[in-house]
Amino acid sequence: MKTIKILMLTAALTMVWGCSSSDDEAPKTYTFEASEKPAWSVNLTSSDADPQWQDIDRSQYESWMYVTVKLEDELAAHASTDDRMVVFIGNEQRTRPAAPNIYADGSVYFVMTIGGNSTDREVNIRLSYWCEQLRQLFTIEEQATFTPELPYGNTSDYMPPLLKGSKKYPVQRQLTVLLPDKKPFTPADGDVVAVFAGSECRGAGTVGQPFTVFFTTSGETLQLRYYSTDKAGIYSFIQTVTIKDDAVQTITLDF
Repeated sequence: MKTIKILMLTAALTMVWGCSSSDDEAPKTYTFEASEKPAWSVNLTSSDADPQWQDIDRSQYESWMYVTVKLEDELAAHASTDDRMVVFIGNEQRTRPAAPNIYADGSVYFVMTIGGNSTDREVNIRLSYWCEQLRQLFTIEEQATFTPELPYGNTSDYMPPLLKGSKKYPVQRQLTVLLPDKKPFTPADGDVVAVFAGSECRGAGTVGQPFTVFFTTSGETLQLRYYSTDKAGIYSFIQTVTIKDDAVQTITLDF
């Protein structure tokens, strides 16, 4: 009987120690799921109405300023011959709708002449780009000096931030993601980090390099995910994050 009591006491102590040890473990900050490498990307497709720009009456203008616009890589990837671009001064269209010049290396350029008169000096220039594939109108505005016979944008590779003129994602921020010293995998070139709002990808890139995160409004809470080539799976982080309005924000993943 004494032996049985000792065995029961030993078992009880083992159970108590086991529970205590488990309770002391820090909760995991992520979940892991085996997966093939995901093709994470932001869906820029929208449902804007085609602006249906018409030609202008060139006889209404005394002089011309030239502009060559190069599309950002993110937009060039969706360019087609049905795209168009125009320039407004104030609310008046001052260029013919320009078709894109699409080159074999993937670069896309628009060449336009902007009409002006003697009253045009310091003006508000509005650049509008219609992307047929994305069904979205991108528009940006900037103050400029109308200088006849001279190029606008200073260089032949003038690349305005048209992506920032997205109606679907009017707020955009730069984010850099870093890895901690201790992590459950070995980093590899094929690894990808991404930011999600629910199931919607809002930005993807590589560790240590800034990438753009897209928002519908400021202050949206987002979730980070990391694909590891070494572990062939996705780490989804439980804690949501809010990207600040800083020029570039840095976040270190917590494993």
